[in-house]
Amino acid sequence: MPRDNFLGVFGHVAVDVICSVNKFPRPNTCEAIVDRRTEFGGTAGNMAVFAAALGVPTALASLVGDDFPADYRAFLESKRIDLTDLKTIKGMRTPSVIMVSDRSHNQVGFVDQGAILAQNGLPLQKHTIDNSKVIHVGTGRPKYALQVCRRARKGGKLVAFDPAQEIHYVYDARSFSSVIREADTFFCNESELAVALKYLRFRRAEDLLDIVDMLILTAGKRGSRIMTSGGEDIRVPPCKAKKVVDTTGAGDAYRAGFYASMRKKMDLADCGAVASAAASFAVESFGGQTNLPSWTEVCKRAFVGSR
Repeated sequence: MPRDNFLGVFGHVAVDVICSVNKFPRPNTCEAIVDRRTEFGGTAGNMAVFAAALGVPTALASLVGDDFPADYRAFLESKRIDLTDLKTIKGMRTPSVIMVSDRSHNQVGFVDQGAILAQNGLPLQKHTIDNSKVIHVGTGRPKYALQVCRRARKGGKLVAFDPAQEIHYVYDARSFSSVIREADTFFCNESELAVALKYLRFRRAEDLLDIVDMLILTAGKRGSRIMTSGGEDIRVPPCKAKKVVDTTGAGDAYRAGFYASMRKKMDLADCGAVASAAASFAVESFGGQTNLPSWTEVCKRAFVGSR
């Protein structure tokens, strides 16, 4: 029988090479790597793992290559993630990311899209859409994202659009406008918001609410903001981590925390608090899938001193 998932996540499953440097080099110069690690990653992989750890029945739709690590697949299976739509593309590489952080936790990344480049030529991964209540459309080919959104909306699903850093170099004004108009919710950070406004020829964040019902804007150390077309404007303070080691995957953890609390039918302010707390766990270790809290641990950190 088909599994009844709450969350269906579309995006990258990748192998991350995470490097730390004291400062970014100038062009045509080098800097020493202080630390280097290889971790399981990808925006969709990170989010699915974090959501599953928080008790959310989750499906993961992505494309990997022949070289996809067997231990990564086994790890995803151990989290009881629905992998029906995690497809291997013969003759292609698994997506990979080289992410470099400086001492101030600024990041630059280099992405090898690998098997994701085959998306447009493949059948739609319908299982994840049809057997999930909420569809999170993350990184990937814009044409494919549009197909996912349209099928999800036709099926009465809640659709969230989250192109992440790909808004800068994969999308253009036309493709972005087409996809966001099929979504109910838009996730972004401040730099991504600026590009979204430019593409749509809007001036303010609030203008996006003419298109989507909810805008969720993350701002790192300054917390986040949740705005709705119904007039809610919630400022969510950041949740303090015990230590900041690596910010890779923090945004993915935030989204997982938001969905976990949404599933519990919490109000938006509490959804934001839980999301912020989930992100605070993610930054405490290298990689986006390593420091996984339970639902109880996230709530304890989110609401300490307030309840």
